[in-house]
Amino acid sequence: MNLILFFDKLISRCERAYRRVLFNKKVKISGGGVKVYGKIHHINPNVQVGNNVEIYPGVQFFGDGNIVIGNNVAIGNYTIIYASKEAGVYIGDNVQIAAQSYIIDTNHGIKKGILIKDQPNESAPIHIGSDVWIAANTVILKGVTIADGAVVGANALVNENIPNNAIAVGVPARVVKYRE
Repeated sequence: MNLILFFDKLISRCERAYRRVLFNKKVKISGGGVKVYGKIHHINPNVQVGNNVEIYPGVQFFGDGNIVIGNNVAIGNYTIIYASKEAGVYIGDNVQIAAQSYIIDTNHGIKKGILIKDQPNESAPIHIGSDVWIAANTVILKGVTIADGAVVGANALVNENIPNNAIAVGVPARVVKYRE
């Protein structure tokens, strides 16, 4: 079934349908109003989507772990979200994720004396709180919590936790001030 057609049907039946099959993978829908604007890539069987979610063209859901998306979330063009079975990505309500962001809960092992390709992945969950804005081209790495009300500036690399209402920018991301 065509992905656009699937989501069109899903939107019209969302109040009654809490689960649908997408390319033989289950997608859990909490309620009404999932809007998909163009082609997306869904290669993860464990994506849960809340109410009033907007997904823009080129978004990719990868891995085999939980990706939980809250209510009133927008995910910008060509954003990639990868979740491993061992960890997962959890996005709160009222989150705005701008275009070309990359959120991944996994990294390669890098011990000396063993080929990197032969090492197990290291995973840790990512938690993005509510009322968070993640600006364009942001990279969010494993084990990070971005707390409620935080803002992450464009082109930032988030490899440490960001506190409530903090504004963080840079590579690596550092808190420069707090929302007033």
